[in-house]
Amino acid sequence: MENVSYIALSRQKTLRSMMNNISQNLANMNTTGYKEERMMFTDWIAKNKDAPFRGEREISLVQDISQYRNTTVGNIEHTNRPLDVALSQPDMFFAVETPSGVQYTRNGNFTLDPGGQLITNDGYPVLSDAGQPLFFNQADGQIEIKGDGTVSTDIGQIGKLQVVSVDNVQRMVVTGNTLYRAPSLQAGDDQEVTIEQVDNAGIVQGALEKSNVNPISAMTQMIDVLRTYQSVTRSLESENERMRNMISKLGDVRA
Repeated sequence: MENVSYIALSRQKTLRSMMNNISQNLANMNTTGYKEERMMFTDWIAKNKDAPFRGEREISLVQDISQYRNTTVGNIEHTNRPLDVALSQPDMFFAVETPSGVQYTRNGNFTLDPGGQLITNDGYPVLSDAGQPLFFNQADGQIEIKGDGTVSTDIGQIGKLQVVSVDNVQRMVVTGNTLYRAPSLQAGDDQEVTIEQVDNAGIVQGALEKSNVNPISAMTQMIDVLRTYQSVTRSLESENERMRNMISKLGDVRA
């Protein structure tokens, strides 16, 4: 295969990955607590031993190697619902109990189940700083959640929300649009994630942290990717046409 074709196909693969990434962000632009995912790229030198000239035996391509998340805090939108809570500081999460163990989220759109247990909108129990679920009853009255996570009602203190800080958010494993878990350590792994409870999380009651995806920017990126993909496709078609013409002319000469 010609170098031009190698480069064009590599570019198309990268652009498809970028389009998938942008589409995922746009699909979650209204998801509470969602963090925008971005692509990481690197140069990749491919060997082409069949090239006729030494200078053509190495091809510089672009390869998408990973994704990283934008951890900036999204807009804090006030809802005036007492069970809605937002974290005003980055790299902090609420702890919740899932069938797979304790996981973490910045989506503070909490509700009560029929038994009075505080749960996420996925139905997972929200944990206290003691690692236990929080329960309310009809006699509790008005619910107040302070900045440090202390939960109180007219009767008295119920408990305190467990909020943790994560020193390396990029290493956290995404298990849902707004759910994360600590990575499983491999032998020789020196990038362990440290998760610690915090005393004062800067919680805002009656508010939710919106997605930090900028829809206008994302749409602009999508248009740019589409146009670039179309341009690369035209270049590839032009190169294929050139090769067909060359083969046809060589055939005529030999005939």
